Amino acid sequence: MTTLIEPSVISSEHSRLDTLLSDPIMKKASSSDLAHMLMHVEYRNVKKGEILIRENDPADKVFLIESGAFKFLRQGSQTEIDRRKIDPISGGYLGQEAVLGAEDYNLSIIASEPSDVIVIPARDLINIANTSPEIKNHFFQSYTNRDIATPEKIVQKKGSLDTLEKQDPFPVKETLGWIITLLGTLGVWITASHFGLEKNTAYYIAIIASAVFMWIFNIVPAFAPPLFVVLMVILLDIVPPSVAVSGFASGSFFMLLSVFGVGAVMVVSGLTFRLSLLILNLVPSSSFWYSVSLFCSGLILTPVVPSQGARTAIISPFLVDLMGASEPRQKDVLGANFVNSTLGGVGLMASVFLTGKPANLIVLGLFDYQTQFAFQWLNWLFAASFTGILMLSMFFAISWFVFKDARNFKISRNIISKQLKVLGPVSSLEWTALGSIAILVIGILFTSVHKIDIPWMSFAILTVLILFGFIGKNEIKSHIDWTTLIFVGAIIAWLPVMSATGLDKLVADNLGWLGDYMKTSLPLFIGLLCAVIVIVRLFLPEPITVILFVTALFPLANSAGISPWIVGFIILTMAEAYIFSYQCGYFIQLKEILGSNSLESVYDERRIIVFNILMIIGRVLAIYASIPFWRYMNII
Repeated sequence: MTTLIEPSVISSEHSRLDTLLSDPIMKKASSSDLAHMLMHVEYRNVKKGEILIRENDPADKVFLIESGAFKFLRQGSQTEIDRRKIDPISGGYLGQEAVLGAEDYNLSIIASEPSDVIVIPARDLINIANTSPEIKNHFFQSYTNRDIATPEKIVQKKGSLDTLEKQDPFPVKETLGWIITLLGTLGVWITASHFGLEKNTAYYIAIIASAVFMWIFNIVPAFAPPLFVVLMVILLDIVPPSVAVSGFASGSFFMLLSVFGVGAVMVVSGLTFRLSLLILNLVPSSSFWYSVSLFCSGLILTPVVPSQGARTAIISPFLVDLMGASEPRQKDVLGANFVNSTLGGVGLMASVFLTGKPANLIVLGLFDYQTQFAFQWLNWLFAASFTGILMLSMFFAISWFVFKDARNFKISRNIISKQLKVLGPVSSLEWTALGSIAILVIGILFTSVHKIDIPWMSFAILTVLILFGFIGKNEIKSHIDWTTLIFVGAIIAWLPVMSATGLDKLVADNLGWLGDYMKTSLPLFIGLLCAVIVIVRLFLPEPITVILFVTALFPLANSAGISPWIVGFIILTMAEAYIFSYQCGYFIQLKEILGSNSLESVYDERRIIVFNILMIIGRVLAIYASIPFWRYMNII
């Protein structure tokens, strides 16, 4: 049955949007910030005597009065205010202390007659105010005009004497994590030494173990353990410093840096937000289609942007806007569905496209010349297509099963149309972002013609953007994920250190039994390989897992008469899988982004864990089902 919206409702909504956009303070904000905010605003009718703001409640919303009158109550004093008495220069706001740094409201506000207000999340106005001192000053003037509190009373509770007098609880989890890390590292070193390994090899195994323990117990930021490994191999003289930091001079590092730069132009220009709005305007208004939009946004970028972290950085504003507009709740199933769709779009098909992630390019470089020639971009995609289609089907089926009880919400198309109108025509900076992407795509597709490696081609694009002022100092500081870059640069250096210490040969010798199964029973080999990778990924990050298994199994594949591409693709597909967030760098990155927007607890992460377990099974089934297809293609 089709639901018709009365013209009076649409007209009223447009009138309220116009009221907000014509507000003296909002007129000073940028069109991009206003367009983002419009998705999150609500409209509320307040009955006479109803409490709009309660003193000491969390200050998480600001109210713009459209009509009506309100009574202020605070510590025995009271006054009244209505729309006609509000200073038109400073704006008719209530709850302004939320923008000025207060954690709680410092008074109660009650409607003294039926009133209409526009409700705005405080975090949106804080973002707008932080970009312009003038806007923040206007909010401060609007607050002081209430004549209720003095400026000195707008302080964060974290800085008050009451809070300072309270001592933080003893960090039991962190302390226990450090104790286990120290004891576990010592135990690994003693065990490695007991088996007669060389001193440097034993040291390096123990150092890697310490990094794994730090990741598991989440006692330091994710990029810190790889830096610790680099430092320790230098201090213990395991390898020369030039080898230990070689990852920071690698092509993958510069490719990731360049892609972050292109992504920064897309975000700063507003192109990603415009594309997100266009997608929302095309799909039906429902939670299901919003999650599909998040997934497709990441999927479209997968062959173009060869980094899961960069794709996460580009799509995350879309996710933040949707979660903010959905009236987020604690441990929300809908929020988990949105987060999971974003992660799926970013990572599910990363192994299907040759340019889906840096590890694919590393594996391609380790193939023999004949295999490299046979599996360039289009051939790689065709060989992986059947598995990819099956994984897509599995993803949506498992998503429906795990998140089927998610609540529904929809965004008014009138708001989306107004947002697009506020953004205005496509700007020159947006055209620049589109042009950069087009050049990158063409360059990737025609690598065999121009003979320029993808990392240096993307670095050339970044350099041009910087030289011509499209990326400035502020964009480099705020829109390039330096923690992820440090993580990747430090991780890439592990491979030469493994070679120098002989750890790669040790791993290959201990995995030789897999080669026997590869020759005698390919299905059994695939099952064992998938199981071992899932277990190893509990302890090691994806790039290291890929490097370890590829180094060990490629020689075995050649001797068994199996194409190295099959082995490499299975390793890449299963290494992409994870169960817990600490195993996935871009999941950690996304959690940090959500945390910075006060959205860290508004999704049920347990649902995502259940989904990941089922999706691992789905990946294995997709690989097994692809065997006849690969036989048909004469890859096996």
